[in-house]
Amino acid sequence: MPKHNTNTSTYTYTGVLNVFLLAAVIFLMMYFVVVSNVVTSSNYRIGLLNEELSGLVGANGLLTAQKLSIEGSSSILNFARGHQMVEAKFVTHIFERGEVAALR
Repeated sequence: MPKHNTNTSTYTYTGVLNVFLLAAVIFLMMYFVVVSNVVTSSNYRIGLLNEELSGLVGANGLLTAQKLSIEGSSSILNFARGHQMVEAKFVTHIFERGEVAALR
């Protein structure tokens, strides 16, 4: 039988390389799990804040409508008279965008 002449340093380098690759794979898997959990939790928080924001926008709309109904038209008329405003009748727009009008 022929004897196999093996070099122990080749086995050592291969073993070290295998251990290093295994450690790298384990590290990358753990990194992936941690990063995906961080992204998921931040998306969950953003969703909660968006829901809270939409609720607050709805409440703001209701409060604005209540405010306008409480003020009434008399306060608007007083404001208009106080600032010497007049009702615009029979106006012609000078520019296409309608920002300036001429009273006839």
